[in-house]
Amino acid sequence: MSITYNIEICNEEIEDFSVFIEEIFKTVLECGKKIVKDRLENLDEELMQERDSKRYRNKGMRQTSVKTKLGTIEYNRRIYLDTVEKKHIFLLDETISPQSVGFCDEVICRNIEEMICSQSYREIARAISENTGLDITHQAVWDIVQKMGQIQIEAVKKAVPSGSIESKILYEEADGDWLNLQGEDRKNYGKSKEMKIGIVYDGVLYQTQNGKKIRRELDNKVAYASFESAADFRKHKEKVIASVYNTDEIELRVKNGDGANWIQKDSDCECICVLDKFHRNKKITECVSDKNIAENLRELLLQNRFDELLDCIEAYINSTDDDLEKAKFQELYHYYSENKEALASYYDRGIAIPPTRNPEAIHHARLGSMEGNVFTIIGNRMKGRRACWSISGGNNLAALLCKHYSTAIPASSETSDCDTIATPPLSAAKAPKTDGKGYEFNRNISFSNGLKWLKSLSACKSLTEL
Repeated sequence: MSITYNIEICNEEIEDFSVFIEEIFKTVLECGKKIVKDRLENLDEELMQERDSKRYRNKGMRQTSVKTKLGTIEYNRRIYLDTVEKKHIFLLDETISPQSVGFCDEVICRNIEEMICSQSYREIARAISENTGLDITHQAVWDIVQKMGQIQIEAVKKAVPSGSIESKILYEEADGDWLNLQGEDRKNYGKSKEMKIGIVYDGVLYQTQNGKKIRRELDNKVAYASFESAADFRKHKEKVIASVYNTDEIELRVKNGDGANWIQKDSDCECICVLDKFHRNKKITECVSDKNIAENLRELLLQNRFDELLDCIEAYINSTDDDLEKAKFQELYHYYSENKEALASYYDRGIAIPPTRNPEAIHHARLGSMEGNVFTIIGNRMKGRRACWSISGGNNLAALLCKHYSTAIPASSETSDCDTIATPPLSAAKAPKTDGKGYEFNRNISFSNGLKWLKSLSACKSLTEL
């Protein structure tokens, strides 16, 4: 569609360039809103003329609105009674398939979904209000984030095993991050609750950047996080994995964790469990105050002499008279004995390790990527700044964060994300004209007569009178 128009601005002296630019910006936005409104209403008129009048009975006009980058656009369209399916429909909606969440169009929703990964609700509302024609509040942003998060959660629950990526080896890492709770959830669960986080990838890429610095990147990374129980977390995590990877082709799965029961104690998972090296070594630092003893234990640990390690710790338990020191040694002994089978790295166990998808580019992982991903995916956005969360609100935001930081796309999402956004027909009676103050100004505007649907526009009227 080609549109040519002229905007007439009073030729006054420009006293403030920034104010002048802002006025032009607002004028053009109002022009765009009028163009969209007229185009939609004329299309609705065309659909009325071309419809099967015997099947679709015209039941009158209905007003609706949609919030876009131009601002809130109100327009009228006809509602019809479908005599075949015995229901009311809007032919205009059926034709253009408008996708929206909370009366905001898809573009605004996707922008908010992207921005929420690094900014607060108030910062997003301020940025959108200042840089688009839509005046939106932080509460409206919050509502959209909740809806988008719920859509993503439902997509995970309904995911089918349709993954197309074929890899013979799959790496899985998991950890938790404790987040502060608020409201009723704080009363029910306590001050904080653990957010379970998991990532899956099929290898590591090494890329040389400027200055010959090597950047390490996880190939086809998929993330999942929630406040769910261990059983629900595992079930939904497996659905996410199966939506990306062809699990029938996987010959070896390696799971890396800190030894927590919800990570390591999974009887249904056919994988090799590995105790994360960071937590494995950190435990010695936490439990052993004597530097010489700690160094001796680390040496046994690095040499994979695990039986000698446990015997050595037991000897220290029996030789010390300090109750606090003895309790620390017992804690260390219990931690290592519980996770004895996971102490050795997977490549030190004498098992056959299948090649990666592309051995020349994708390398086998050494594991240990989870700590950085906990901060990147969850901690950087959801911790600090005195942030507190409800269970549902935290799950919704975590779903969007995992989607943002996952580099592999589920096979079911390759068609269109728009298919997941389905809402009832919009109603202007349920939404205000503007979400906030809006814009008010007086300017003259004129258009060429090249298009029929523009003939009703006056060249002299101000936009507020149109």
